[in-house]
Amino acid sequence: MTDPCWRTAFASVIGTSHTKSGSPCQDTGGCRVVTASNGTEVLVAAVSDGAGTAARSEAGSALTVHRFLHDFAEAVGHDPTLASIDVAFVREWIKSINCAIADQASEEGHETRDYACTLLGAIVGTTGSVYVQIGDGAIVVSTEEPGEYSWIFWPQHGEYANTTNFITQERVVESLLFETGSAVPEIALFTDGIERLVLDLSARTVHSPSFAPIFAWLASIGPDRTDGQSPALAAYLASQHVNSRTDDDKTLVMATRVSPPASVG
Repeated sequence: MTDPCWRTAFASVIGTSHTKSGSPCQDTGGCRVVTASNGTEVLVAAVSDGAGTAARSEAGSALTVHRFLHDFAEAVGHDPTLASIDVAFVREWIKSINCAIADQASEEGHETRDYACTLLGAIVGTTGSVYVQIGDGAIVVSTEEPGEYSWIFWPQHGEYANTTNFITQERVVESLLFETGSAVPEIALFTDGIERLVLDLSARTVHSPSFAPIFAWLASIGPDRTDGQSPALAAYLASQHVNSRTDDDKTLVMATRVSPPASVG
């Protein structure tokens, strides 16, 4: 049974390798719950991982996520059915974000490629969902089997290690992954920093026990509409348990509308 009220949490945490090198966290993530024109709640979520070799990739990821949340929240506010958010709409949006990146690059004296970053985005309403991805990381959703999860797109890994696609590259629309589906009660988006913790890369499956307890915790807390990072989720991503397995930046966005467990009286 689901509750129409979304409970959300997100956090981006710098990797230990970046702490040692003095580099900034190049990840950005966020989500918004939009009250549409028909009174229903629509979730808009996005994460982005800045390219490690790009001089201003942290600015690229921040601009990409913030624009995605703003622009798609505005779209679903007028159309809670999500019908207007088709592949043509997304392609036009990609053109617009690249124009915005180019403008910022010009103002700051950089090249557009200096802002290279990935994009994973999701919009989930009461009757349908839309997913977009360029690059690595993944979007995971709940299945009909309780406590089990599956991926929407497998991470885009290049021919060589640590290579992927970025939103600023030429002919980027050829790398765009786009899919629509039914509404889901639970969803997580994450950058490649935690891929090996939550995905079985050889079997190409989701390690569901990594997500189940976090979703259970999220269902038990009240809705958070502050648009700020979750201290609890940030503490988990910065924990020794996680850092012992990855030294990369880590971003995780999670949302559930599963009813919280009934209290024992």
